[in-house]
Amino acid sequence: MLLIVDERLSGYDTFLSATLRLDRPVVLSELPVRILTFDDVTVLSPLKSGLSQAQAGGEWSGTLLIPHGSRPPTIPDDLAQAVAEAGVDISGWSPAEARQLLTFLGEAGPGPVRIERIGMIIATLARRS
Repeated sequence: MLLIVDERLSGYDTFLSATLRLDRPVVLSELPVRILTFDDVTVLSPLKSGLSQAQAGGEWSGTLLIPHGSRPPTIPDDLAQAVAEAGVDISGWSPAEARQLLTFLGEAGPGPVRIERIGMIIATLARRS
């Protein structure tokens, strides 16, 4: 069973565990869950039985207690150096923009494709400034 979160979590590592306090349709004070965040959705996978498919129903409400802090995006050294040399400000990145651009760069291994992608990212950010 997977519980779909109405808003994608951003800034938290996926596959970490958390505690879900359910308010509706059933009251559960502590349901251990695993956080699974994909490109456009976050789902919670219960780590133990305690909630049946029938109890979960179509919609649920509750509070997700995440014991881990939010993680800022990690800028690779080669991109950080190129950003500094170009004088481009990345402090205004939205979480979605950072995720998209860093994933785009991360999919390229070392070599000419990565260098080209760094150039594209710099050009995109420079046009925005």
